[in-house]
Amino acid sequence: MTGEGPPEHTSSPLPTPLPSPLDATKLFLLGFLTLFLELVLIRYLAGNIWNLGYFPNLVLLAVFLGMGFGFLLHHRISDRLSGWLYQGSALSLLTLVALTRIMDLGFPGLGEFGGEIGGELFFSAGPKAAASGTVLTFALWFTLVLITFLLISQRTAKLFRNFAPLKAYTLDIAGSCCGILAFMLLSGFRVPAYLWFFFVIPPFLAAVREEYGPVHILGMIPFLVAGGIAYEQDLRLMSSPLYQGPMQVYWSPYQKIEYVNAPREVVPKRIYVNGIAHQAMGLAPQILGGQYQGPYDDRKESGRPPYRRVLIIGAGAGNDVACALLNGVEEIDAVEIDPVIAELGKRHHPLQPYSDPRVNLVVDDGRAFMTRARPGYDLVIFAVTDSVVKVSSMAQLRLENYLFTEDSFRRAFDLLTETGDVALYNVYRRDWLIEKYRRTIHAATGRLPRTVWQMETAHTLLVGRWQDPEDAPPPTGDPLDIATDDWPFPYLKSRGIPTIYFTAMLFLATFVLAMALLLHRMERRGGADGAGRGSLPTKLAFAFMGAAFLLLETKSIVQFSLLFGTTWLNTSLVFLAILLLVLAANWAATLLRQRWVPPAVYLLLISSCLIGFLWPVANLLAVESVPIRFCLASLMTFSPIFFANMLFSLSFRHQKVAEHIFGWNLLGASVGGLVEYGSMAIGYNALAIIVAVCYTLVAALLLLGRRRAPVSN
Repeated sequence: MTGEGPPEHTSSPLPTPLPSPLDATKLFLLGFLTLFLELVLIRYLAGNIWNLGYFPNLVLLAVFLGMGFGFLLHHRISDRLSGWLYQGSALSLLTLVALTRIMDLGFPGLGEFGGEIGGELFFSAGPKAAASGTVLTFALWFTLVLITFLLISQRTAKLFRNFAPLKAYTLDIAGSCCGILAFMLLSGFRVPAYLWFFFVIPPFLAAVREEYGPVHILGMIPFLVAGGIAYEQDLRLMSSPLYQGPMQVYWSPYQKIEYVNAPREVVPKRIYVNGIAHQAMGLAPQILGGQYQGPYDDRKESGRPPYRRVLIIGAGAGNDVACALLNGVEEIDAVEIDPVIAELGKRHHPLQPYSDPRVNLVVDDGRAFMTRARPGYDLVIFAVTDSVVKVSSMAQLRLENYLFTEDSFRRAFDLLTETGDVALYNVYRRDWLIEKYRRTIHAATGRLPRTVWQMETAHTLLVGRWQDPEDAPPPTGDPLDIATDDWPFPYLKSRGIPTIYFTAMLFLATFVLAMALLLHRMERRGGADGAGRGSLPTKLAFAFMGAAFLLLETKSIVQFSLLFGTTWLNTSLVFLAILLLVLAANWAATLLRQRWVPPAVYLLLISSCLIGFLWPVANLLAVESVPIRFCLASLMTFSPIFFANMLFSLSFRHQKVAEHIFGWNLLGASVGGLVEYGSMAIGYNALAIIVAVCYTLVAALLLLGRRRAPVSN
């Protein structure tokens, strides 16, 4: 006797599977393939579907739904047919890629210059065809993503069932770890998108090599064609396919970047991001006559000493830096998060600002740089930093969101000299956004920013440390909530889930729940075999675990983004660390088999969630030592993730038909992705309460499921 708690037994004991080493290799490769292809599609589709960069979570949602349904439906597919359906996933993928080439796909409701959905502002753009994109075209590409992963995952489930649950889960996660490492390498070396599809071929073919002989080689054809289409897409300017001039296309770790040099244009050198016009490299007259010059002209008129040391957040291709140099600034720290944009500025800006010895170019996240910067700046500039991508496919956080919070402006103010200024400028699109920034700055500094340059909705705002504190302006008719580090949503008017999002969430959650319950009912009608796939309480418990764990993942990525920057490398490393914790939890679950372990793990999980809620990780920004801050942040952030994985592993190891239970877990994760929108109403810290509630329901449902299960002899 080992003293372990009562498992989820059925009328027969667990089988002793004898899988071959080849099956283990295939399951590992399918884990690699699934994660790698997921990352490929999130990046590729955001770069070729107008404005999808704002909604990468929809691609992730389709992936989770496809995987979940693939695991739940595999038992209705014969082994022979399973192999052919798996091969068919390549054709589904090819259809998806071809669709992005043939049609101007776009996110419904966006396309105009500065779209707004439910009170949230997007710096969107696109041709009329994309702007008028219908829900039908949106549903088409979403369904193709879902089908692709359904066809792959039903094959994974066939192999999954050959192993003991934790062994299968470990092989799958180990493959996923290697998948994210591989994609990190491709991103770091900026490998173009068309080659991503070629890298999919080896693991895809290896998963069926032994069963189909030489004919399996034909499976590479759809990937080769898809890669060819992606290559051709990179030969034409997305916003103007008829453009025939010089053009270069790069896939940075964040986005698709197009650089053109059109000599006939007033400003010939331009940068496009995911098809949207993003930056133009100006000459001296254009730079000195625009919004960049506002702070310097105001400084001259005030009679205060000229700016000597300047920090520029979001320096881009170099216009802001060039303006500072033209105004005699002696020392400039220029921070740009995208290395490709910075390099394009180095090579192509006509004024060559980054070659000046007075300039220190730093490729990093602006908020992270401010956290460790030494005070003494005469001017801190929040430049044109309106990104078109999210930090992660799991979160509603754009790359620059943490720059425009009350806490960020307070830090910028602390970096100033006694006569220093903070400046903001952009084409803000909406008057309410300008007013929101004014209120946020006042809340942070006690001073009201002034408009020192304006052209329609383009403003340059300036606030000085030398100013006397003053009362806030009277509120306008619009309810405007100030962005904070816990609620980092500067482009959202007020706290709350926009009605259109809430409606979509409710529809998708209802659809997922209805389909899952329908499948459960069909299984129960299937007799003894169907009944052996677990009781409904047990399935719901694993669904809640999936939802809660995705919220924990999201919270972890967001918290580390605040503490250490929203760079792609930080986000990828956190994601990889989470997968490694899954492996560690699986290993620990095989060693700890005492009856007291599950209750202890549950209590540790709830306690770690509540500690993070009562004392937010954001408080660690006050810790100046980066190594100490990293250790404390890791302890607070990863502890609940480890305990959550432990709870999953301890419960999962006893499941007889583990692949079906895993399918419910994946569907739960898709619902968790929808619940994450709740952060727009309650902030990210309060997600810990939702997680704690979910795991409390998990404990109750697991207990109920064990009571309903028949006891084995």
